[in-house]
Amino acid sequence: MHTNPTTLQVSLVKAPNLCRLHGGIHAALSRRKSNTSVRRSRGRLSSKPAKQLKFALGALTLSKTNQAAGTRSVPGTLRKYVAHVVLQSCKRPVHVYILGASHVSRQSCSQTAQLISTTKPDIVLLELCKDRVDLLVDPSRPAPKHWHSRVVKFNSSFAQQSTGTACKKLLARLRCRPGRPFSAYDIEQDCIQLLSSGLFASVTPVTQPATLSDAPMFVHDGIQMQTVAPLGSLTFQAAPRQLPKIKSMALDSTTKSSGSMQQLADIASEESKPGTSTVDVLLKVHDQLQRSVTPPASISFCGLESGEIKVSVDTVNSPEEASITGLESTATLGKGWGISAFQPRSPQVPSLHYGSASTSGSTTDTGGSEAVHWRPHSEAEIDAAQGSTSGRGSPLPSGLSNTFTNFVTQTYARYQREAGQVVGVSSGEAWRVAFQAAAQHGVAQVHLGDKPAIAMSQRMSAAITAGTVPYLAAALLLSLATVAAAATQAVPASMLPLPSVVTLGVLGKGLSSILGPLLEIQKLSKMSAEEIEAAVDLREPLQNGSSQLVKLWGEDALLDWPGARGPVIHERDAHMARTIHAAARGTGGSPAFIVDSRDTNAVWQYMMPQEPVESEACPRGHGNGVYFGDDKVQSIVAVVGTAHVRGIVAELQKLTVLQSS
Repeated sequence: MHTNPTTLQVSLVKAPNLCRLHGGIHAALSRRKSNTSVRRSRGRLSSKPAKQLKFALGALTLSKTNQAAGTRSVPGTLRKYVAHVVLQSCKRPVHVYILGASHVSRQSCSQTAQLISTTKPDIVLLELCKDRVDLLVDPSRPAPKHWHSRVVKFNSSFAQQSTGTACKKLLARLRCRPGRPFSAYDIEQDCIQLLSSGLFASVTPVTQPATLSDAPMFVHDGIQMQTVAPLGSLTFQAAPRQLPKIKSMALDSTTKSSGSMQQLADIASEESKPGTSTVDVLLKVHDQLQRSVTPPASISFCGLESGEIKVSVDTVNSPEEASITGLESTATLGKGWGISAFQPRSPQVPSLHYGSASTSGSTTDTGGSEAVHWRPHSEAEIDAAQGSTSGRGSPLPSGLSNTFTNFVTQTYARYQREAGQVVGVSSGEAWRVAFQAAAQHGVAQVHLGDKPAIAMSQRMSAAITAGTVPYLAAALLLSLATVAAAATQAVPASMLPLPSVVTLGVLGKGLSSILGPLLEIQKLSKMSAEEIEAAVDLREPLQNGSSQLVKLWGEDALLDWPGARGPVIHERDAHMARTIHAAARGTGGSPAFIVDSRDTNAVWQYMMPQEPVESEACPRGHGNGVYFGDDKVQSIVAVVGTAHVRGIVAELQKLTVLQSS
């Protein structure tokens, strides 16, 4: 990008370039604040920036700022690695700090935490996407002991019968609720609680593995992130309780009720027909009595074994104390006549101290910052998403060319992981450090602003194939031609070595374009930790005005593959610039983890934006809900690979020019 000094001056500071979950629950069951607003100390802008230019009234734009003033809040040790951009709107300036990060650098992780701690942004945006959410799960921590599910239900036959209303009330009182962390112990205790309602003869929990539309939840306890693993669904398979037919029904002599006993007897007589269960009759009587008594009442039936029912009605202080079935007294602790008691076997684990259940739309409590509005997905959205094949973690593309590309990229990734292990950095650690720092400093939104990895892999595969196959095909044709010439003696024997040399040259050109980057990253992986840190450190500040792509030796060697820079760098730069731009404008734009409630701990839910930048990156019905963005955002920290920083800045400039035209 050629920087016009009269339209844009950017302070650029470094960023070296940067499921066992479901199995655990089956194993368990088988055993039976910091203010999020940016501190205005983030670098107070000069009141008289030299020749400040604002594009179009009301449009979000890049504006020129005094470099020293604009980067005042960024520590001097970071200025080499961070691009500081000010996006100007008619309402507010939005400070964007773009930190380049290395995937194989411990120093880069420290810089990420330091920048977020210093600037205290409203939003942290990561070079992640829906396909790479699992990189936020720390592989060094023990397997999660808590799960969550968007779907908690009874088996459909029960929910559709006359017991449906009672079942809904029972579900609302369980420990296991949609979008709420629960353990195997909680599931078993809920089975006992359901049996204690007196409606069921037996209750068995059934879990389904997470689908492509599900994602982990995270709970921050003030010190570290706890992973809450996703489940596709949790279903309580309940069998109806079989009770003797009703012979008679009478109110207890001590009960005072405005309801007519004759009316209740009529209900019992009318409903006690062949095919009608005693439980259904008693539920109808219970509901009739509830409606006839004010204030709320707790109703109980006794004499079930003989069929001679006695009914008692007691007033209670609150609706939460009211009975749901009237059969509770006959099934204390989940035990009683006609009930198969549930035998819990899972040990109790510490609670994650979750606040209120997120079963309806809400706003986040962000410890002082502006609330993030959101809504849960509807049942129809969840059902449609669970049937989708384009979600998180889709399989890698197939085909001969894709198989070849997958092989070389996986080999490259293996060497990169080995280099990270030398310095003590595992895959995705920079993103996890950023997430942890965001939670510690009261940030309410962590956006996943990158282009979907599966789509990028497909594009890269096509580009590498297009750039490599011609050389390999030419070498094959030359080889065949040489063989044919030798067989027909069309070329003198003394001349035959010449085509062979040409063939080897062409073949070498094709293979070297692929093998060269692999050899470079392999060499990086064999270095010491100190040598790796030095190799991926910047040789020049990003703020020197150069438009040249910053390519880290070893780590970014794959950019030398034929055609790789388009899908790997340029297309992703454009996408991430658009997601940053959307976040600054308050429209969201990308998948994000949103703090949906704050009690003892902060709970992060995975959600889709109401206004996505790209529908493929934000599939509807994925995650736990839809968030609506924040039009009061004042600062954003974006953590991306070093090779992306200058390209994103250039793309942001294009976007602001388009906004103004």
